[in-house]
Amino acid sequence: MILTEFDYEKNAIINPWHTSDMVQGMPKVAVTCFSRVTFARMLSAFGGERIASTNVANMEIPVCKTVYHGYEICLFMSDVGAPACVGAMEEIYAMGVETIIMFGTCGVLDKSIEDCSIIIPNAAIRDEGTSYHYAPASDYIKICSAEKLSQIFSLLKVPYIKTKTWTTDSFYRETQKNAEARKND
Repeated sequence: MILTEFDYEKNAIINPWHTSDMVQGMPKVAVTCFSRVTFARMLSAFGGERIASTNVANMEIPVCKTVYHGYEICLFMSDVGAPACVGAMEEIYAMGVETIIMFGTCGVLDKSIEDCSIIIPNAAIRDEGTSYHYAPASDYIKICSAEKLSQIFSLLKVPYIKTKTWTTDSFYRETQKNAEARKND
C-alpha cells in the first residue's frame, strides 16, 4: 500500500541521470511556472537561449538559460499534474540545477482570500500519490522554504498570506462536504 511503502533509499531502478545528461553551463538556479502565458512572458521579458530539453510522455519541455541582474538562471515550464511535474524536475536536477523556484496560481476554499493574493504555502494536505514517494506518510507535508520566503517578502514589503494548501490530482471530484472539512484542518 502506498502509505507504507516509502523508502529512504534514493537510488532507484530508474534514476533521472539514466535518462538526462549533465548540461555544460547549466545554471544552478531554475525558475519554473505552470502557465504557458506566464512562461511566454518570462521569455519575452528576460530572453532565453534554449540549452536543453526534457520530456514527459506527450510533450517536450524546452529548458532555457538567461541572465537576470548578472545571475545566470534556467527557465522551464512545469506540466500540471504531480507525476509529470516531478519527473521533469528530477531531470532538471540531473542536468545540473541545484535549486528550483516554482510558482503558479491556485483556487481557494477560503473566501476571505482576495483574488490574485500571494500565498506562501507552509504545509500541504496530501491528496495525491506522488509525494508519498518523496516523504514518509502523513496527512500534511511541511514546506521547508516557507519561512525564508516569508522573510524575503516581508523585507521587500510585499503583502502575502502564509497558509496551508491542498495538493490533489482530482479537483473535479472534490465535494462540498470534503471542502468544508478541509477548511477546518
